Amino acid sequence: MACGSSSTLTAKSLQQQSDAVKSAAAEGALLAQQIAHEETTEPFARIHAGELADQAKAAGQSLTMTRAPAALQAEKRKAVAAARATSAALEALHQAPDDQAVAERVERRLKALSQ
Repeated sequence: MACGSSSTLTAKSLQQQSDAVKSAAAEGALLAQQIAHEETTEPFARIHAGELADQAKAAGQSLTMTRAPAALQAEKRKAVAAARATSAALEALHQAPDDQAVAERVERRLKALSQ
């Protein structure tokens, strides 16, 4: 994807990717809450957490592959860090989809990341 690495990040695309990460975090927080309260099945939780982790990871990769003008550099770094943190939290949920303690910890982290 060599042409993708030469594209320039716009404020609009940065906002769209950031919103995608926040959406995955918010949805993941709801899933984690369901796991913590034993309101979902292990297979659904595992699969859905993996899908959400992939969404956050893809948004982060998309941001990483674009050049940002100086005015957007700080926001880009923040968005990439949020995408990585969101993906990591969701991956923890994916790896332990029936662990209530993990779910409670992940829920708190994802709620913060979704803001």
